[in-house]
Parts: sequence; C-alpha cells; structure tokens
Amino acid sequence: MLLNTDYLVVGAGLTGLAFADALVAEADVEVTVIDRGEAAGGHWLHAYPFVRLHTPSAYYGVNSLALGEDRIDEVGENAGYYERATGGEVCEYFARAAERLVQTGRVRLLTRHEHLGLGSNGEQATDLTTGEVHDVAVRRKVVDARYLEASIPATHVAPFDVAPSARVIPINHLPSTADSAGSYAILGSGKTAADACLWLLDNGVEPDRIRWIRPRDAWFHDRGQFQPLEQVGAIMEGISLDAEAGAQAANIDDLFERLEASGRLVRVDPSRPATMYRGTMLSARELHALRQIGDVVRLGRVRRLEADRIVLERGSIQTDTDVLHVDCTALGLNNARATPIFQPGRIVLQQVRYLSPAFNAALIAFVEAHRDDDTDKNHLCPPNPYASSIDDWPRMMSLTWRTEARWLNEPDLSGWVARSRLNLLRALPDHAAEPSVQAAVKRYFAHVEEATERLGQLDGSGSPTALGGPSPVGAR
Repeated sequence: MLLNTDYLVVGAGLTGLAFADALVAEADVEVTVIDRGEAAGGHWLHAYPFVRLHTPSAYYGVNSLALGEDRIDEVGENAGYYERATGGEVCEYFARAAERLVQTGRVRLLTRHEHLGLGSNGEQATDLTTGEVHDVAVRRKVVDARYLEASIPATHVAPFDVAPSARVIPINHLPSTADSAGSYAILGSGKTAADACLWLLDNGVEPDRIRWIRPRDAWFHDRGQFQPLEQVGAIMEGISLDAEAGAQAANIDDLFERLEASGRLVRVDPSRPATMYRGTMLSARELHALRQIGDVVRLGRVRRLEADRIVLERGSIQTDTDVLHVDCTALGLNNARATPIFQPGRIVLQQVRYLSPAFNAALIAFVEAHRDDDTDKNHLCPPNPYASSIDDWPRMMSLTWRTEARWLNEPDLSGWVARSRLNLLRALPDHAAEPSVQAAVKRYFAHVEEATERLGQLDGSGSPTALGGPSPVGAR
C-alpha cells in the first residue's frame, strides 16, 4: 500500500504530538504520525502506576488543548501549587489530543507501525499487526520524534548482573509487591528513585526500613519556582537568580553554591557534594520527607545483585531475601549529542529552551511553517542537549539565553511564544506591575549579559558574543 503525506512524524509521544498539533495549526499540510505502540502517548503508556508530572500540567501537552483545569492543589505534597496530572490522566489526555488531530482531516495516526527508514519507493513502515510493509511518499520532511526517546523503568535492561535468587523489581511493580518485603533497597539517584522512596513513605513504611543506594547525589529544582499563571512571578524570580549566580560565579562549584544559597537548587543531603543535574523538581514537603531516610549507600553504581550481597563499583554491602530491591536506574531523558534540528528532508526534534520539551516541539513546528531556509531555522532553533551533570548546566543556560535573544528579533516568532499555552512565562505581562516581578526583571537585566558570557567560559566553549540584554520569554 502506498501512502502520501507532506510530513511523516515518527513517534506519537509528547514531542511528536506537540509538533504535529502546532504544524497543522500554522500550515495547510497533511501529516502522518506513526508509532510502534498500541496508542498515542509514548513512554507514558508504560509508566509506573503512581507517576505524576514533575511540572505543572498548565504548560504540558499540545498547544491547542489544555491539560487539567489549572487548579491549585489544597492537600498533599503539592499543596499550594498548580495541579500535576497523574500518569493515567496524561494517557487519557494524549488519546484526546490524537483524536482531535485526526478529526482535522489532515492528520493520519498509525499505531502499531514501525518506521523502517528509506526504501526503494520512499519511506517504509511495517504494520506490526499484519506484517505488511507500507511505502510512504513524503513530499516534505520526515520528523524524528524519537531521537531523544526516554529510557524508562518498564522497558530498560538493568545495567547490572542479577543472580537468579536475588529479589529485584522495576518500580512499576512496587505497589503490587511491596507487602511481601520486610525492607527495601532503592537503586538509583534521580527522580524515579525519589518517587519510589516517597511512595513507600506515603504508604506507611518507616524511613529506617528504606535503604537508598545513590551512585551520585543529585541537584533538584524547587517546584515552587516553576509555578505558572497567578504564581508566574516565582518563575521570573528563579530566572533572575540563575542570571545573578551565573554572572558572579568564579567556577562550577561556586556557581552551585550560589544557586543553593539563593534557594534555586536543592539537594537531599546538603552535607554531601552533588554532581548530578537532570532538571527535575521536588516540593519542599517531598524534600523534607526524603531527608528522613538515613541509610544511604554511596559506593557507586550497582555491578551485581546477589541474594545476600550487592556488589558496587567501590565495595559491597550485605542484603538478604527479605529485602525488595527496586530498580530505578533507567536513564530517563536521553542526553544524546546535538545534531542539526533542520536537515535536508528531515527534522530531528530536540531541546532548544531548557526544561521545556512540549514547548520546544511546538516551537520547531512554528519555525518550520514560517521559514524557508534551513540555515535560518537552525539559527532560531539550535539543539541544546539535556544535562546530566553540573558541568552541563552553564552550557544549557547560556545557550537558552542566547537563543531567546534571537527570537526577540523575529516579531512573528516572539508573538507566538508570548501567546503559547506551553510557554511557562505566558502570564508574566499580567503581573508586570507587581513589585516582586519588577525587582526580578531588574535583577535579570542587570546580570544576564554578563552571565551568558561567563557561563560560556565555565562551559569551556569560550566567550560568546554579548547579547545586549536579552529579554525573558513572555515578558514582552
């Protein structure tokens, strides 16, 4: 069977759907979205049962459809903050978003299809149900929405050996298995491991029954500084603190000391050095809960798990069959190396502005719809790889600020950014008269040019050209 389409989007997760949604809103084109999964939703279809967004729902998803009700939670660890959708709610949302796209008559969604690449008659995709191979004639571009595909607990292969008698489960199985254990060992350093610990604590497990094996300690953002809409001033305050710290830092260690002192970044154990940075968030209540866990093992990554022993990079510790080991070591965000986003006949979706995957995908679609030259497009959308360690933070932030400055010289693009539901600062103009917002904007402008240059030096990439005062996105 031969299919014809303007764009072939490979991957129906967050970025694939956000791209397709923004593209059909901006251009009269036909789009085919294919995915090997049973439905749209990407890795969310395999998420652990108690997962939630770690950011507010207000700026997640596709641009044309709100997620949630922009409600502020009144109870729990998220009390006082904007709602965060559960995994189930996100899956239901993506099903609605995909259905709305198909109803436009310009989007075709093919689930249970695997992209095979270029064949003799165009792109090829195989139907995983029937085995039939389809030829796809793509008139414009193939869009790779899987380049940064996440590694998740349900599908990743454990990076350590497991003896047949050892008790180890992925976090997905924790709710159904937890009652069978006397104690627990959480393997991993990041947000998934933190979620496992918090689930146990929320379900009545005493902290002294939890051992946390952390190969490296991590930095987390305070979720209170990433609240949109009526609390958007906190985002501007946080960005201004980033700029101030970046302008004044003598080196990486000094930079993170400043960010911590300002409250911009936090770590579970302030007495221990933290080298991991993945851009994830915790609320103050979650941080307090995690600090109750005193049995923390810092001997590097797990190499082998046996019935009575855990072998790590820098030693071994005892365990036993009454301990349930929970594997939270999946990488999560893929920090693949940067490649040009716009290429001949191809678009590779990647991060542009830091910590904004949905926004970035929609932004790339807007640029594709309104610019003709790939060189111009790449100038407006340079790839900005995900961070893994503190050494990546300066590059990620300085590139974000340099890129945002370019957008301000493009009236149509900066206008779209200001209006976009996915722009976490979209409500800032409504609060511009507030003294705290004015102070934060003043601090930002006082430091951002120097910070951009200084962070470029800390990154080892040299001193970038001064920008002449870039403005925070949404503060037009």
